[in-house]
This record gives sequence, C-alpha cells and structure tokens, in this order.
Amino acid sequence: DNILDHMIMNGDLEPMIVVTPTFNGGNCSAQNFYQEFRANVVPFVEGKYSTYAESTDAAGIEASRMHRAYGGFSMGGVSTWAVMQNCLDMVGYFMPLSGDHWDGNSAQEKAQSIGNAINKAGLTPRDYFIFAATGSDDIAYPNISPQVEAMKPMSQFVYTSDFSQGNFYFLVAPGLTHWWGYVRHYVYDALPYFFH
Repeated sequence: DNILDHMIMNGDLEPMIVVTPTFNGGNCSAQNFYQEFRANVVPFVEGKYSTYAESTDAAGIEASRMHRAYGGFSMGGVSTWAVMQNCLDMVGYFMPLSGDHWDGNSAQEKAQSIGNAINKAGLTPRDYFIFAATGSDDIAYPNISPQVEAMKPMSQFVYTSDFSQGNFYFLVAPGLTHWWGYVRHYVYDALPYFFH
C-alpha cells in the first residue's frame, strides 16, 4: 500500500482502486476463480465505488474493461491466465507473476488456449496488454518461460517493453526466487505500463 501511495503521489500512477480477494477456501481454485470474479467481485466493486463503469450490467462492465486489470503471484499468476482466458470482455490488462497457464500440457498448448480465447473474443492486439514477470531462479521460471516463448511468434502478441508499440512483455529479474516479498518489485515495474 505504501508503494502504491508513493507512486500515485510521485505521478507514476493515476489513483486506482486495488482489490485483493482470495480463491483459497470453499469451491474456488486458481483455475476457476474467474467465475467468482465475473459473477461477484467485479459487479460488487464497480457498484460500490466511483469507477469508469457507467453500470454494473454486462454492457457497462465491457465498456470499461480497459480501466480494469487483474494480476497475481504464484497461484495468483495461474489465476491471471485463467481470468484472461475467460474474462477478456471484462479486463484489458493482465499481470501474471511467477505462474503459468494451466490449460494445456505443453507450452504450445498453453499459448494456443490463450490465443484461441483472444480470437473468440474478436479482439485486436491493442485491446489487451500483458506484463508478466518472474525471477530467473524462481521455481515458476521453467514453466512460464517456455509458455512466453511459445506466445511470442503468435499474431495475437506483439512482444516489446514499449506498450505504445506492442502488448506483451516478460520481465525476468536476475537471481530472484519464488518469494512473495519480490512481488512489490514486479508491481512497481509493471503498473506504470497499465491504463494508457
């Protein structure tokens, strides 16, 4: 919270609402949390706070999707890919951190399932943005890195750190491991790319 406050104060970020739900417990998991996100989290937040959504119906949520992001670390990264696959009509920016997509057995299958969801949604590469990150010594690196490499040549993704030119970037932090404490570094690097 202090990082975000200071980034807003310094002009690195516009003021934003940050929601931190969990999918631990009940019948939720990283792979199916998108159902709760779609049915309850987004409508509740958009209805309670002053946001860009003019209404909480499907049309209002879709019209404001480029003002909404989803991201998470570890299993939260897994949930980010699932939200991307299933909620492209609600979200424009994605920040999967140290977690790969679990729909598919190979890197190619994982990449293709995301590509298929984008094609089904009828979106162009300017309609969604992904800033993924992990550490070079993170246990997730051997899983997410091949997926990223499989995504790079696909027409749905334009790989670059300049989001005015593309829509997909993968930051690898040298030497960092799978620890929640590093999330603040990834968030600090990623969030300024969002909402432009």
